[in-house]
Amino acid sequence: RIILEIEEPASNHNGGELLFGDDEYLYIFTGDGGMAGDPFGTFGNAQNKSALLGKVLRIDVNNNDHGPLYRIPPDNPFINDPTARPEVYAYGVRNMWRCSFDRGEPDTKEGRGRLFCGDVGQNKYEEIDIVEKGKNYGWRAREGFSCYDKKLCANSSMDDVLPIYAYPHKMGKSVTGGYVYRGCESPNLNGLYIFGDFMSGRLMSLKEDRTTGEWHYSEICMGTGQTCMFPGLINNYYQYIISFAEDEAGELYFMSTGVPSATAPNGVVYKVVDTSRRAPPGKCRVEPLPVKVKSKRIPFVPKEKFIMKTPTTHPRLKTTTKAPRGGRPAPESPTTAAPSGRAPKPSKGGEKGRQRKKKKPRNGAVRLMEKGRRGRGQGRVEVYINGEWGTVCDDGWSLAAAAVVCRQLGFPYVVRATKKAEFGEGTSLRILLDDVQCSGQERTLLECSHADVGTHNCSHQEDAGAVCSREEVPDW
Repeated sequence: RIILEIEEPASNHNGGELLFGDDEYLYIFTGDGGMAGDPFGTFGNAQNKSALLGKVLRIDVNNNDHGPLYRIPPDNPFINDPTARPEVYAYGVRNMWRCSFDRGEPDTKEGRGRLFCGDVGQNKYEEIDIVEKGKNYGWRAREGFSCYDKKLCANSSMDDVLPIYAYPHKMGKSVTGGYVYRGCESPNLNGLYIFGDFMSGRLMSLKEDRTTGEWHYSEICMGTGQTCMFPGLINNYYQYIISFAEDEAGELYFMSTGVPSATAPNGVVYKVVDTSRRAPPGKCRVEPLPVKVKSKRIPFVPKEKFIMKTPTTHPRLKTTTKAPRGGRPAPESPTTAAPSGRAPKPSKGGEKGRQRKKKKPRNGAVRLMEKGRRGRGQGRVEVYINGEWGTVCDDGWSLAAAAVVCRQLGFPYVVRATKKAEFGEGTSLRILLDDVQCSGQERTLLECSHADVGTHNCSHQEDAGAVCSREEVPDW
């Protein structure tokens, strides 16, 4: 059944969330109507309380089998305002993308019911808001803490609410709202509001100072090295963060994709795990409550493996033992160049003029380097482009990109994509590739989306790497 229809003047800004609150009312988060700068009417749709666009709406859909499809909650803030739609709960919204209710502190329930939202900005700032009844969140007068429409911004009668946090577009260009972590398994995360950015792929957090009411920012960092060597753990994810979710126990999940398209079914769901401190064994026990639904249920069965299997055009090679000390590692694949060094001298009885020449690598060839020599299935990624070897910056580096490298080297499995020069800095080489974004099916890194060759904004401290395998690693 269609419960509510809202006509939109443009195709974008379609809203970003539907939620039920503890009050059993349905909360609907609508965009401002699209285009740029909310150009509709004198003040735009978002500031117009007679329009349903650019709003947080709140309606009652209980017991609607007969009569009206929805009713207006009696405590909605503008129910007695003849110039406003009674469905409006809050206004001045641009396009809130993902919102959540805080379930509160596990013991005291402090903070329960707070409504957090990420509101996507225009061209300067992204913001996080705590939505309250009847409040004005400023758009199009403000974008974050900054004035967007100077005339509206100077209007003291607006009485708009500032965001709890806003960040500039050099950090990200499309906020994805998240959740306040209230789970049991990762105690250090308790009370953090964790959210992300769709474009930059940043995972971020805010922590409230209860004495001042201010929120302080910190970035969520991925584990490195041995931290993520436990079975089933990974330290990377696809860049484009679409959404967050929590389970019945309050544990946090997020979904992202390597292909930013609504028509590409490439999303992956990840569980957030803090390896620095885990809850004591046996402490986190939750018995799920049965939920009655009228429609058919589709059971959720995890199918994604932590180890990505990649097709290979090369025959499988047998796993070999490590070369003896001082020995020279064999090339991993015919597409890679032999390690640099002196060419072997021809034997005295050899044929004249028959000294073997090193075969020039193909454009786009890759190799893995570890501790100054060719890594056996793991190492810093180096790529051969236009006659020189160079490194790859880890901006946008993902498991899919590492899969391309592993497949080039003849490995059917990728284990990890590494960042922050985990296998050392390639300081003797130029950084040749940056902002590499792959779907995982490309033949070489050059077929992936990337910045112009040699153009980058990073240092060798951000050299990317990969860990490959010839055998499938169990994900127990």
